[in-house]
Amino acid sequence: MNPELFALKLLEWAKSSDRVMPWKSEKDAYKIWLSEIILQQTRVEQGLPYYLHFISTYPDVHTLATASEAEVLKSWEGLGYYSRARNLHQTAKVISQQFNGVFPSSYTGLLQLKGIGPYTAAAIASFAYEEPKPVMDGNVLRFVSRILGMEIPVDTKEGKDTVYQYISDAIKYTLPSAYNQAMMDFGATVCKPVSPLCNNCPFSQYCIAFKQGKESIIPIKVKKTIKKELIFHYYVFNVEGQWTILQRRNKNDIWKGLYQFPAIEVEEKHHKQAAQKMHQLVNEIFPGNENFKPFFIKEIKQVLTHRIVIGQFYQIDINFPSPFKINKEYNLVERSKIRNFALPKIITEYLKLTNF
Repeated sequence: MNPELFALKLLEWAKSSDRVMPWKSEKDAYKIWLSEIILQQTRVEQGLPYYLHFISTYPDVHTLATASEAEVLKSWEGLGYYSRARNLHQTAKVISQQFNGVFPSSYTGLLQLKGIGPYTAAAIASFAYEEPKPVMDGNVLRFVSRILGMEIPVDTKEGKDTVYQYISDAIKYTLPSAYNQAMMDFGATVCKPVSPLCNNCPFSQYCIAFKQGKESIIPIKVKKTIKKELIFHYYVFNVEGQWTILQRRNKNDIWKGLYQFPAIEVEEKHHKQAAQKMHQLVNEIFPGNENFKPFFIKEIKQVLTHRIVIGQFYQIDINFPSPFKINKEYNLVERSKIRNFALPKIITEYLKLTNF
């Protein structure tokens, strides 16, 4: 199937597509950027309320730029991959302060901004400025590789280059914004990873994978994602029945800047050194005090793209004569106000499951 026919068939299908979303046909680069960052590795159903919240709370890039990092992280709470939120905030500052609130109007210029990669740059450039730059993600790789019946793995340079050349040729025959939106919609609603709607697909007579019965095999991949298991022991301090302890995570990882219960990372669920590390942790928080007895509450598992996070939660009841002191690196927080802080999803899940 030549690229021109592919593009025309795709746009013909798009006229009948009823996938309504608030950012479709949007020309405001700020709103397009927000939607694309929010939807990275996030389902539309999950991302939609966050998008609506952001454009309501931060109606323009200047408002987002002047917000505190804590406010932005709190708004992002539950979406995961918090580096997206930090990059969003930093880029908003750059756009506001260095570009007077105006986004670069070219694909190349957009790529210079933190947190904006080829896919997001292509989306903004095409939707806001009609630059003929095609978007390419997993949906597009799957869709096109099936049409072409590609035997080349799509997670190799050759496979990606083959698809990109094809869609770059195709976009020249259409309006770039309409083409890219149709590509996104078709891959998400018709040419799905599992059980694609081949019998209702306008490309079925051209699709080599369908004609050869290989739609469940293509796209071919050679690399398998190995998920690393991270195990944390979280200690939920119940201080005199009124307070708990939170710590701001400063480690340079996906949870940087968020608040959590004091925790130690262990190699196994019942690591032999965990008890010793726990005593050290409590003495670090409450210097010179050892009047505590931890008891296990709950285990929660969170599966991410590249890792599995296992949280084992322990409660420690502490009763001290007032006043008492804690290490300044930790925060004594009223239990009723804990949700005012930006928390990792595994912590918010614990709060929900235990009616904290």
